[in-house]
Amino acid sequence: MISAESTPFTQWLRGWLAILFLLLCMLICLQAKAATTEITEAELAQGQFSASSAAQGQWQKVALSDVWRRQSPCRQGIWTYRIPVSIFPDPQDRSLLIYRAGNRLRFLLGDTKIGEAGEFQNQDTDVSNHATMLKLPAASQSDGANTLYIQVAGDCRRYSGLSQMLAGTYEEIQPLHGRKVGIFIWSTVAIVVVCCILCFVSLSAAILYRSFNALLFGITCGFWALRAWLWSMHALPLPYAVWFFLIDLSFGIWMSLICILAMRINHIRLRWLELAQWITLAFFLGSSVALVFGAPPLFKALGIDLVVLAGTGALISIMVQAFRKPAPGNIAVALAGFVMLILGMYDHWNVWMTTAPDAYQRFYFTPLIVLFFILAVGIVLNLQYMRAMRSDAQYKKVLEAEVSRQRAILERHHQALAQQARQEAVTSERERIMKDMHDGLGSQLVGLMSLVQTAPQQQSEIEHELQQALDTLRATIDTLSPSGEDLTTVLAQFRFRHESRFKRAGIQLHWRVKPFSSTEWSSNGLIQFEQMIREIFTNIIKHAGASEIWVDAGTNTEDNFLFIQDNGKGFDASGNSGRGLKNLSQRATEIGIRLSIDSTPGIGTTVSLYWSLMRKN
Repeated sequence: MISAESTPFTQWLRGWLAILFLLLCMLICLQAKAATTEITEAELAQGQFSASSAAQGQWQKVALSDVWRRQSPCRQGIWTYRIPVSIFPDPQDRSLLIYRAGNRLRFLLGDTKIGEAGEFQNQDTDVSNHATMLKLPAASQSDGANTLYIQVAGDCRRYSGLSQMLAGTYEEIQPLHGRKVGIFIWSTVAIVVVCCILCFVSLSAAILYRSFNALLFGITCGFWALRAWLWSMHALPLPYAVWFFLIDLSFGIWMSLICILAMRINHIRLRWLELAQWITLAFFLGSSVALVFGAPPLFKALGIDLVVLAGTGALISIMVQAFRKPAPGNIAVALAGFVMLILGMYDHWNVWMTTAPDAYQRFYFTPLIVLFFILAVGIVLNLQYMRAMRSDAQYKKVLEAEVSRQRAILERHHQALAQQARQEAVTSERERIMKDMHDGLGSQLVGLMSLVQTAPQQQSEIEHELQQALDTLRATIDTLSPSGEDLTTVLAQFRFRHESRFKRAGIQLHWRVKPFSSTEWSSNGLIQFEQMIREIFTNIIKHAGASEIWVDAGTNTEDNFLFIQDNGKGFDASGNSGRGLKNLSQRATEIGIRLSIDSTPGIGTTVSLYWSLMRKN
């Protein structure tokens, strides 16, 4: 069941149709004529005449509008039209409105020059795009001027000739002239401003987003703004041939590129049709250049027809696409293109083909309707951009979700690898401890067994060996399961378990240990650290022959430190170190401790350990 509520697209379409209808109604109303006398015929003679030389001319009656290039042969140079002033209803208030005339005009009342439109002797002046108003002086009984002469200078390359005219009072003619000039000026301003804004926005988007469609749209808007600006001139800033060539260039480039762009944004991939736009554009530009060098105007008309024909094919393909796959974008372009095509053909018919008397002065719709087509294309580009932005935002959300998922997977893998590394470290340490138990505790027990069997009476020696074996076993157990994760606790536990051993060995222990700062270590790091302490004290007991040991530990501004000093016999630290010292150095390197051994024979040895704050292995 179809909902009675209109869709946003329907509302948008109705709005555009209403605007277009109001614009056409306004133009029709502005075209309405006041109660004036219409002049539809005049006498014409080739040459430049006034009242004193009129008898020399070969005058013929012609219908207005009189378009020169529709004549055979085409008129060139200066021709003079004349009309009787008796056609003006009020001899004291006489004004004349000429809808269109080209290219330059001079007005004479009898033999007296009363005005010009454009610089009559300047061939680079062109007033054919503007309505012209002439106010005649009030008639007097003595002047005897009863004929108005209109001298027209032009050629077949231009819109030369004379349109129909309106005769009446100033109050009747001036508002009509003001409306026509106002329509022309404001329509031109609207086209130039809108196209320049669209050109700037599109070229900026093309640079920022590297969009070829935006580049094409910006170029087409720029060239149509250039054409509208050039077409509004009548005092030309450059030679006429160059001026008109630029107008043709702007039209041809706009027509071809806008059709290519319209096909692209509607996803019409007909390479032959796109190639036709480029070929007809090249032919059109060639015909315009040929016209500059004197080729017949018909040759240029053929170039325009080919461009329009290729563009018509593109617009038809867009309409077919809109019918097959209706969507707001291609329907908008198809409707705007259809209206532009119909009114463009109407303008083309009036300019080049029809023999209707008023065709020469009819309103030219193409510049305005082209603006609607440009806006329709711009709307489609904007819709596509908005869809792309929404798609990009959705893609970013999906990408962020995928990144989060992958991050979670990586974290799980990292945790698994860390757990595996810890397990491998524990396994490796257990294997090492088992080897130490086998080599150390095992050999001690075997020696003790031999001593018991051979010399059971040596009780003190057996007790000493048992104590050493017990100490070795305790140290091994400590390395397997360190208590806590703080180095201060590790040192305190070591002292508790081994201080009695030092006393039996006749060694006095001086203990000055302060709490460490930020000493959170991993289990493997604590095991390695405690093993280093055990090896240091074992070496002192076995080899140093010391009577006192000083332990000093704590924290300074940069490091944690531990000093172990004895008053034993010392050794030469510069010589080759034994296996025990090499193992000690290797352990220190593995857990990031800076190890320093300072020993002097006969004085003692100091072992210094440093490690950075906030260290976690």
